[in-house]
Amino acid sequence: MRSLVPSRSTVNKILALAGIVIIFVQLVLIAETRLQVIVVLLGILLNQIGTWGLAGHVMPERRKYLQLRSEVDRFLGLVRRLNTDAVSGYDAGVDEAKAAMHQSVDRMASVAGVTETPEREG
Repeated sequence: MRSLVPSRSTVNKILALAGIVIIFVQLVLIAETRLQVIVVLLGILLNQIGTWGLAGHVMPERRKYLQLRSEVDRFLGLVRRLNTDAVSGYDAGVDEAKAAMHQSVDRMASVAGVTETPEREG
């Protein structure tokens, strides 16, 4: 079942578009200069919030499988390291990165389907 809460990307697009609409509508409907300035500033603010993707910072996290996501992020870092070492000809680094990638895949398998985050120690 799909959630009724829009995605962060959708909210950002709506905010950016709303900012543009507010700016254009004020040109047609508002005659008072001070009010025009306030409305334009509001439109610019909404547009920038949407453009820079700032709405995501106030929206709740929708991901369920946070441990898996974290491990995938680590794996992507290992892919970058592997490529850097391969390009520079550092064979020992390539072997280390490959071994770390295998361990990461094993960790991914162990956290796949887990919906809760581990307790923090300390």
